[in-house]
Amino acid sequence: MIGQLIGGVIAIVIGIIAVIKLLVEVKLVVSALSLSFGVTALIWVLRARRSLSKGSSLKALTTHFLATVVFILCFSFWGIAVEMLSLEAMYGESVILPQYLFISLAYITFAGAAYKIRSLGKEFGFNLKSEEIAKILKEKKKKKK
Repeated sequence: MIGQLIGGVIAIVIGIIAVIKLLVEVKLVVSALSLSFGVTALIWVLRARRSLSKGSSLKALTTHFLATVVFILCFSFWGIAVEMLSLEAMYGESVILPQYLFISLAYITFAGAAYKIRSLGKEFGFNLKSEEIAKILKEKKKKKK
């Protein structure tokens, strides 16, 4: 476990150094790093989704997060493409409109995920349990004094 963590950190550091050396322009470096973190998030969401039972509420929630990550990746990729290929200079400002579409869709799917989390809380009664736990902790504090 610790070996994997250390290996992952080393790989990230090496990747960051490589990106910085390959791309001289700061905006592209930041965009490339953001895209690499997005790909990492996509991988982890896919792994999490695969580990959950078919038809479970958590798997449905993970699907919302998967869609969100995909839209954010599209947003990042489109921004990099516009910058690297100088598309704005060739086609005008309208080429950035898809970026707004992607980020808007990401926000919409985030809202859907938040609603799903709220529904899960109601389904499993987390609110009631948290109130009970808070009462128990309050009583324990009183007993200690």
